[in-house]
Amino acid sequence: MDQAAEHGGGSPVALSQGRGQPAGTAAPPPARRPADGFAVATLITGIVPLIPVTLILGVTALIRIAHSGARGRGLAITGLVLAGLWAIGGAAGAAVLVTHHPAARPVTLPRIFRLHTGQCLNSSLNGISGVHVLPCRQPHTGEVFGTFRVAGHRYPGSAALQREASSGCVARLGGYLNPQLSASSLTESYVYPDRGAWTAGERTVICTVRSTAGPLTGSVRAAPG
Repeated sequence: MDQAAEHGGGSPVALSQGRGQPAGTAAPPPARRPADGFAVATLITGIVPLIPVTLILGVTALIRIAHSGARGRGLAITGLVLAGLWAIGGAAGAAVLVTHHPAARPVTLPRIFRLHTGQCLNSSLNGISGVHVLPCRQPHTGEVFGTFRVAGHRYPGSAALQREASSGCVARLGGYLNPQLSASSLTESYVYPDRGAWTAGERTVICTVRSTAGPLTGSVRAAPG
């Protein structure tokens, strides 16, 4: 027979043939693109930091990557961000150094600026150093007959202060001095703040009267009327 048939109790089985798949070796994965050298350099100089160099390299890297499609865009951006952070930190540090001034040393003003009208004293010839307050009944070199403050914020200069101190003290002497005393043996003097004392906030002028004939004993003040 040319054809065989199987008879049995079962139904004929139909066989289907699917479409086959070719077998063989797997294709290699595509080669990974290299990272742009400028992008790598941007990251390195951003860490160091070399801020101007990083900015130049970073911009160059982004332009090159946009044209070539190479990897490294993230590296370049990271380097630029680091450079920006370094720049912000440097600016903040510089601002702190500029605005932070060391604490000024306290200025020690001469004691004479703390004297009051009616006090008697011994002092050096210049009337400023070595000031020692004592009762007027004891021999002394001078007596404070007036004090006043000079107005103004800006330092007017030594000559202007001297003129204001002189006129202010002269105006106060007549109302203080006992007219029964011989004015020929007395001399009037005054102390005013120099530039350093003025800068420290001192504005007081101290007016004193002294004897040219030796120490004074007792006050030269006029008796209250």
